[in-house]
Amino acid sequence: MKNSILFASLIAIASLSSCDKITEPRVKQTQVVGSQFVTKTNALVAHFKKVLLEDYTGHTCGNCPAAADVAHQLAVKYGDSLVVLAVHAGFFSKVKLPEYPASYTTTAGNDWDATFIGNAGNPNGMTNRKNYAGNGVVNKETKWPTTVSLALKDPMVVRINLETKYDTVVRSLSTNINAKFLSNYSNGTKLSAVLMEDGIIGAQTDYRVSPDLVEEYEFEHMLRKSLNDSWGVVLKDTPIAANDSVLVSYPNVGLEAAFNDKKVSLVVFVYDATTKEVLQVEKLKIR
Repeated sequence: MKNSILFASLIAIASLSSCDKITEPRVKQTQVVGSQFVTKTNALVAHFKKVLLEDYTGHTCGNCPAAADVAHQLAVKYGDSLVVLAVHAGFFSKVKLPEYPASYTTTAGNDWDATFIGNAGNPNGMTNRKNYAGNGVVNKETKWPTTVSLALKDPMVVRINLETKYDTVVRSLSTNINAKFLSNYSNGTKLSAVLMEDGIIGAQTDYRVSPDLVEEYEFEHMLRKSLNDSWGVVLKDTPIAANDSVLVSYPNVGLEAAFNDKKVSLVVFVYDATTKEVLQVEKLKIR
């Protein structure tokens, strides 16, 4: 009898020990260790018209900093109503050793430059990729105050709601985009999603100063990468009716180590697939 009781006790103790060993790893598996998520939306600013101003530039272009100043001043003036995107592309964006070792070009920027800017060179820009009041689709910075003010008077065709979830530990960005048309639209539409970054320090030629090499120039609004290739994705083909809604998602997009994620923003724009005119744009800082 004593042997039976001892045997039963040993089994009970073994069972408790085995439960302890199993329970501990199960608890650990349910935890996300070391991850910190930042969730953002543009809900407070998604209800009004916005304009995209693209500044085509390069770090060996001596006249480009003056144009960048015009773009930045307009961004300050119009606040959330204007999104500036500085696109480094063309001859003046090439690496030039030893003074200009960095490359700020992107595949999307190069493709846009080849399609729209070409031999016009830098600095040049586009407002919504549309010709306003005979100023041309591509124009100099002296025209930007006029073209931007005119573009802001265009009707708001589509509303873009953004939600981002950024994992600050593994540097992974997930994005949900909901585009809702506010009126009927006659052409097909596409959607582009890109990342831009502020506060990048590097060498820049600036003809306004002497010597004209500024070794610690601060670049703002810089296009860094596309989430959906150079020309985006088809958002909606015709017929497009008021209240039509489309959801587009980009999960787990990794940020390059060179990007300062505290100064990175998501930029999303919807454009006419035929004319290339930008119908609406939104910007959202990811953290």
